[in-house]
Amino acid sequence: MPVERVLKQHGHILANADALEAMVSGPWPARIDGLGFRRWMFTRDLMLHFARMEGQVYGPLMDDIGGDAAGIASRASAETAALVADFREHVTRWHGLPSEAQWSTYARSIHWLLARIRERIEGEAAEIVPLLSHLPTNDDGACLGKPDHRYVADAWEIRELIFAGSAFVAQNNAARDEPEAA
Repeated sequence: MPVERVLKQHGHILANADALEAMVSGPWPARIDGLGFRRWMFTRDLMLHFARMEGQVYGPLMDDIGGDAAGIASRASAETAALVADFREHVTRWHGLPSEAQWSTYARSIHWLLARIRERIEGEAAEIVPLLSHLPTNDDGACLGKPDHRYVADAWEIRELIFAGSAFVAQNNAARDEPEAA
C-alpha cells in the first residue's frame, strides 16, 4: 500500500474521530440519526483501514519480509486485534442511543476509545509506514494481498449494533423487504 494512501487514511480516520468526539462533547442528542451515522462512518472507515493493513501490510511483512519487520508487524497486528476487541465491546455496551442520564458516561467511554485509536494510528505512522517500501507492489504501486475480511465482517456486525432499536433502521429494513411495484 503506498505511503500516501496510508497517510491519507490516517488523516481521514483522525478527522472522523475529531468529529465524533466533538459530537459527544456536546449535549445529549434527542435523536440517534446524527450520532448513529457519525458512528457508522467512523466504524466503516476504521475497520476497512484495519482490514487493508492486516491483509496488505502486516501479513506480507510477517510472511515475506521477516526479520525485525516481521516482529514489528506481528506486534501491530496484535495491537490492532486487541483494539478491535475493545471497539466491539464498547459498541456492544453502547448500542443504539444512550439515555440522557448515561450521556456523560458514554462520552467518557468514547474519549477513552478514541485515545486508543489515535495511539494505534500514531503507532502505524511511526513503526509501519517506514516499512512499506519493503513490500512487493504491483505495476500500480499497490501492495499485493487482499484485505482481511474478518474486520470487514466486524464492521457490518457493529453497524447492526449501532443502529439497534433505531426506527430509522426498522423503516429501511421494512422498505427493503417490501415487494417492488411493477
